[in-house]
Amino acid sequence: MRARRFSFANDCVSCTLRREGNFCNLPAETLATFSDIGYLSVFPSDVTLLVEGEVPRGVFVLCSGRAKLSMRMEDGRTVILNVAGGRQLLGMSAVVSERPSPVTVTTVEYCQVKFIARSDFLSLLARNSSVALGCAVALSRDIGKAFDTLYELLLARSSAGKLARLLLSLAGNEAGNHELQIGSDFTHEEMAQMIGSSRETVTRLLGDMKRRELIRQEGTTLVIPDRIALQAIAA
Repeated sequence: MRARRFSFANDCVSCTLRREGNFCNLPAETLATFSDIGYLSVFPSDVTLLVEGEVPRGVFVLCSGRAKLSMRMEDGRTVILNVAGGRQLLGMSAVVSERPSPVTVTTVEYCQVKFIARSDFLSLLARNSSVALGCAVALSRDIGKAFDTLYELLLARSSAGKLARLLLSLAGNEAGNHELQIGSDFTHEEMAQMIGSSRETVTRLLGDMKRRELIRQEGTTLVIPDRIALQAIAA
C-alpha cells in the first residue's frame, strides 16, 4: 500500500487539518464547544464505523484518512458509493432522521476519527445555528455526491469509461499531463464495486489498458503515463 503522511491533532481548536468550507471550520467559541464533546481515536484499515441497517450511536468526523461507503443490493452484490475523506461527517443523516444507516462505512487506511454521541450532537445542533448551517451544507454535498454516483452507475457510460474515470479520480486532480500514481489501496473486486461491474471485467479492462500502454504496473503502484489519453476514454 502506498505510504501516506498524516497530521494528527489532540483537539479541534489546534487542529492543522481545518480548511475553509469544512464542517470543522466553525466560529471560535462554537469550535471550542465542539472540541469538548466526543473523543478522538486512530483506527487502522478495515475497521467498520457504521453498519448498514443499524441505528448509529453517534456521528463520526473523518479528520484524517479515507473510508469507503458501501451498501448491499437486492441481488447480493456490494456497491461502493463513495470514498470519504477530507474531514467528512459520517452518519449524520441517520442520526438526525433517527433511522438506520443506509450504508456501511469501513476505513481504507489509518484514520483519525472524532466520535460524538447522538445525544451530544443533537443537543449541540439544536442550540447552535452555526452547527445547523454546517450540517445543512454537509448534507447538500452528500446529496450531490449521491447524484454523481447514480449518474455513473445508471447512465449509458461503458465499463471502460467508468474504470478510466475511477482511475483518474483515485490519482487526484494534479495539473498538467505528467505521470500519475495510484497506490494499491483497492482490489479489483472493490474497483468493480465502485463502477457497478464484475471483478473479471475490471481485471480484463486493466489488462487491456496495460497492453495499450495507458497504464503500467510498478510494484504495488499503478502509473498513468498519459492522463489525456485516459481522459479520452473516460469521456
